[in-house]
Amino acid sequence: MTGTDMSALVEDEGVEEVIVEFPDIDGIARSKRVDADYFLEKAEAGFSMNMLLLGVSSMTDVPEDSGLGESLNFADGTVRPVPETFRPVPWRENTARVLCTYSFRGDAAGAYTRDLLARVVEDVPELDVGIGAELEFHLLRDGEDGIEPLTGGSHECVTRATEAADAVYDRLRTWSEAMDVPLQVLMHEYGAGQFEVLFEHGGPMRTADRTFTFRELVKRAADREGLTGTFMARPFTDASANGFHLHVSAFDGDDNAFADGEELSATGRAFVGGLLEHADALVALGCPTINSFKRFTPGSFSPYTRSWGYNNRTAAVRVPESEPLRIENRIPGADANPYLVVAATLAAGFHGVREGIDPGDPVDGDAAGQRPPLEDSPEVSLRALEDDDVLTEALGEEFVRAYTAVKRRERERFNDHVTDWERRYLGIV
Repeated sequence: MTGTDMSALVEDEGVEEVIVEFPDIDGIARSKRVDADYFLEKAEAGFSMNMLLLGVSSMTDVPEDSGLGESLNFADGTVRPVPETFRPVPWRENTARVLCTYSFRGDAAGAYTRDLLARVVEDVPELDVGIGAELEFHLLRDGEDGIEPLTGGSHECVTRATEAADAVYDRLRTWSEAMDVPLQVLMHEYGAGQFEVLFEHGGPMRTADRTFTFRELVKRAADREGLTGTFMARPFTDASANGFHLHVSAFDGDDNAFADGEELSATGRAFVGGLLEHADALVALGCPTINSFKRFTPGSFSPYTRSWGYNNRTAAVRVPESEPLRIENRIPGADANPYLVVAATLAAGFHGVREGIDPGDPVDGDAAGQRPPLEDSPEVSLRALEDDDVLTEALGEEFVRAYTAVKRRERERFNDHVTDWERRYLGIV
């Protein structure tokens, strides 16, 4: 699509407003809504946007040392529409949405994760890389004792429990088709109120765009039904956690580069080796909130160790029994930025391919106790990211500086907050 095509769509669809949207560093949708005629007039030059928005948390906590605020005199950058993402939205009349690039004084903004993914993809070997995304989420409702899951108890794939989400799913199905997120499967996951919807695989950027859009559609569809949709990693103490399982395939023509018969090829093993080599940094990137780390619990299907295995759901990296053979990164939580998850997975995996990194033997049975645990400390994982020269080069120093500053600021705010759990000391000490 071109600027001319956007102009034609504005006219043909009666578009009056355009949502100029971009993901922040946590993958949360931020935007300006502009008049359609003004949008067409300014689309090529772009729209001003505060650079600081690339260096704040999902709760808009502002760190001091992100490199995007005071050091830039709190300057504006420029967002420019990506024409092929322009689509009329199905939830609001006469309105369209478009995703953007983000630049500062003529150069790409290093902390902007959508453009960061584009740079990483440019360095991927000349293979046809496919990406699939599985995201778990919770649907919640208001109950007598506060917010509660839409369904009670554990109901993995129970038909009647799945049907509890029919109204949300019906709306999702209609909206998703209009927004180029082809849905394929709805299922009730293990936990109370926990669901998973699968959509069509695609190239790295297309899948990241679809995942970003899908998360917003779930929240909007839930809102319309008087519910809350959340991709929070672990919304309740006793709840199942929400994961973001990323599937990667790679083909050289008709040949599966990851496969040697029913097992991994040397290229596939090295890709797994790269993921394990950079696992602690991948934890920092795949666990964007304090809550994210509460997903890592022994005895669950959340990854707990630096491990890989064939069709083993307890491993951090899984090779499903599938056709075609592919590699699944199970480290990220559903709350992670999809552009960042895809970029970091490709950067780590293909570093393993270039260096021929050996992943060791696959693990059989429960990986806990058989392999070293993944880093479950936010601060230590952030230091692992800062010390990871390969991922820092791939993702960019500007991004790593901003990301670690945002995460440390969020941790400071959390450490200063007195929780309900701590108030139990009131009657004791």
